Amino acid sequence: TLSVRMDNPEAAAEKLATAMNQANAEKKGALLRVLSTIGGQTALASVRSAVKASDPEVRSAAVRALGDWKTADAGPDLLASAKEAGNAKEKLLCLRSYLGLAGNTDFPADQRLSMCREVKPLIESTEEKRLFLSALGNIQTQPALTLVTPYLDDETVRNEAGTAVVAIAGRLLEARDISKLAPRLVEPLQKVSQNTSNADLAQRATALLKQAQAAAGRN
Repeated sequence: TLSVRMDNPEAAAEKLATAMNQANAEKKGALLRVLSTIGGQTALASVRSAVKASDPEVRSAAVRALGDWKTADAGPDLLASAKEAGNAKEKLLCLRSYLGLAGNTDFPADQRLSMCREVKPLIESTEEKRLFLSALGNIQTQPALTLVTPYLDDETVRNEAGTAVVAIAGRLLEARDISKLAPRLVEPLQKVSQNTSNADLAQRATALLKQAQAAAGRN
């Protein structure tokens, strides 16, 4: 608590990093959580080191700490860890933290979209797809919609993709000059309204579809 309140976060991080060297696995988990709250380069270096620890509990705590980072600086470390994960469970944990950063609306949309593009080749399982689509649904730009649209044909995540499409389209339709973009919204919204098994989602997609068609000059 005192470390978080200190006026000099780098000094606090240095003390905690020193304590990390002498702590057991349980205490390291607590220290890693504080380091993620403090942030900064010293804290990040300490957490990076913990990601490579031999103890799986420490590695997991470090990955979670990176997922709570104040800036997107932790993104490359999480992406690298996901690529190097020894099993599906570790990979999913890394991707969960990475996509948590990518879905953080405190970061610029372009930066988060770039993160999603970088991680896309790693997305394989249904749970990974769900996390990926959730992050994209929070970006709410036309390029994000382009990444989401192919998943409307994936039966395993069709509803999640539809939810992301509706979230993105809803925000885009609030723009003043939507006439040029509106035609691109029609087809994905049609797919959601026709194919989703979620009645509420279908209703929302249909309402947005009518707005998109009107803005595009279609009946």
